Amino acid sequence: MKKQLLALTLLTGLSNNVMADAIGTYFGADVWQSGVDGTMSYKGDDLATGGYEDTYNYRMYVKVEHPIPLIPNAALSFSNVDVEGSSANENVNLKTVDFTLYYEFLDNDIVSLDAGVTWRQLNGTFEDGSTDVSFSGPLPMGYAYGEVGLPMFPLKAFAMVNAIGITGDVYGDAEIGLAFMLNPGYVLDWSIRAGYRIQQLDFKVDDVKADATIDGVFVGLEGHF
Repeated sequence: MKKQLLALTLLTGLSNNVMADAIGTYFGADVWQSGVDGTMSYKGDDLATGGYEDTYNYRMYVKVEHPIPLIPNAALSFSNVDVEGSSANENVNLKTVDFTLYYEFLDNDIVSLDAGVTWRQLNGTFEDGSTDVSFSGPLPMGYAYGEVGLPMFPLKAFAMVNAIGITGDVYGDAEIGLAFMLNPGYVLDWSIRAGYRIQQLDFKVDDVKADATIDGVFVGLEGHF
């Protein structure tokens, strides 16, 4: 009886440790210095998109990963881009909310690779002094994320892509950068992230046709427990 209780205790402790190591939550925020370059049209009429200055925008996100087979991991992200033109009346604003379901195909100390799908809700406005246009719509997108690092070394490289291409419309959102882990191995560890992000807009939503690029460098902080 004592041996059975001891075996059960060891098995329970091992199971708890495995679950604790396998379940993880990531959360963070980035500041993105971004600008707009390209053209937009409304009902076939071109809208002015020149002379826009780089502005500081932001993104916040959270990811939850678990060890349950077949059930995907989940991520939620909110991003805001608000770019001012050369005059006070010119403005482009894009808000996106992403809900992502993904699987981990590789997960070790050297390489990590995730892939899945993202459902992006896009809401945008455009003003140029004479025109005030708003548009919105859902965008299903493919998702991929990868990391490369070295064991026991606090620096890693990462890249992420959300993209869709259907019937000539293209929406791409990609980033690449480096993350430096401040306190690896702690229950709550922190990383400083920095890199380059680009969005390629070549699509039509409602009566707005966009062919523009939003890009720039970003820096952020990420927590993991």
